[in-house]
Amino acid sequence: MSLKRKELEVLKLINSGKTVDEILFQMKTSERNLRYIIDNLNFYLKKILKNEIEKDKKRLLINLNENEIKYFYKEIYKNYYTLEQEERAEFILMTFLFVKDVRLSFIEKKLEITRATLKKDIEFLNGILKKYSLKLESEKNRFSIVGNEKKLRHLKALKYLEYIDLEITFLDKEYIFQNIEVDTLKSLRKIILEIEKKSSVEFKDDFIKLMEIFLYVSLERVKENHIIDRKINYKFLVNTPHYEIVKNSLRDYFNKELSYELVHITEYFISGGVTENIGELKESIEKYLDGLMITLKKILKQYLDYKELSSKLMGYLIPAIYRLKNNFSIKESGEKDEIFNLVLNYSKEEKYLPEKLTENEIMYISKEVKASIDREKNKVISLKTILDIVEKNSEKVDKERLIKELLKVYGKVIKKDL
Repeated sequence: MSLKRKELEVLKLINSGKTVDEILFQMKTSERNLRYIIDNLNFYLKKILKNEIEKDKKRLLINLNENEIKYFYKEIYKNYYTLEQEERAEFILMTFLFVKDVRLSFIEKKLEITRATLKKDIEFLNGILKKYSLKLESEKNRFSIVGNEKKLRHLKALKYLEYIDLEITFLDKEYIFQNIEVDTLKSLRKIILEIEKKSSVEFKDDFIKLMEIFLYVSLERVKENHIIDRKINYKFLVNTPHYEIVKNSLRDYFNKELSYELVHITEYFISGGVTENIGELKESIEKYLDGLMITLKKILKQYLDYKELSSKLMGYLIPAIYRLKNNFSIKESGEKDEIFNLVLNYSKEEKYLPEKLTENEIMYISKEVKASIDREKNKVISLKTILDIVEKNSEKVDKERLIKELLKVYGKVIKKDL
């Protein structure tokens, strides 16, 4: 006998004071199944906390404080928890991201599953990784995650941030993060704070955490001889004062020959510290957007509030060029439709931006264009205002005046077909 995620979720709901009906609705379960869950929970609550859920007609009663909940979860995860396939796949992913020289036989033992089940879990995991151009595969009987190196690096950083501060998780964090060099992370944090001070900016705490692990996985990549050796906006960035600060601050980790690496890192620091528009960059983006709006008008041949759309995209593209928030992501882009291809083709040919936009950024722009189209289509026309305009012209219809007033109020949504 053991507990699963669903049963622990039921315990949370009971402890928060939800009624039986609310729990049945939220968990999409039957009364009979809920009774079984309660009996199972009570077995472990008595065993671990010497406490139990009391049953009432409409309520299930238990009052656990935060410390009791934490202790109960830790004991359950450590000794009495059954992982579901999704959780096993997550454990396998985290293991191959962070633990060195892992053998499948060890994972089988750790998860207490058969080789056949493990193969199914790997197949399930690869279905998820495929979306990010990654795959768990074997070479000479050794498994590793391969594919798009940049997305792999970002995935590792994001997963570290997701779990490192969690007190309660089904993952064995001590095992998963056993190879993380804590002293190196602390040293990198000092360097980030040094760069913050020298740059006269203020980094947010989330950014500092993100850069700690980003620098850490970048160092791992360089040690494995996966080195960046080209960058489109290299000449622009290498001449910024930010580059000199980053280069000098990281001299003990990245030698000056790794200038493309240092430029890449500089780009991320700029994204976290620059809060005012960079004049040269803003001018380039304005030219890009002017050309895009002309292209949209020519091809779409319909009314849009191009000023509003352009303003919104300007707010997105300024930080997007120095792209920590937009590019530090492994999320899927979305559907590549006619609007996406229109923006993509224009963006390939434009010559204003210091660096070409990524597919995710093009997808974002195309979604904003579609949202703008939808807004125009769904604008509500006031019946009262129309009647007021008609009434003013009802005694003696002045067609030209009526058209003029209607166009003045509703010009954006009226087809001019007269």
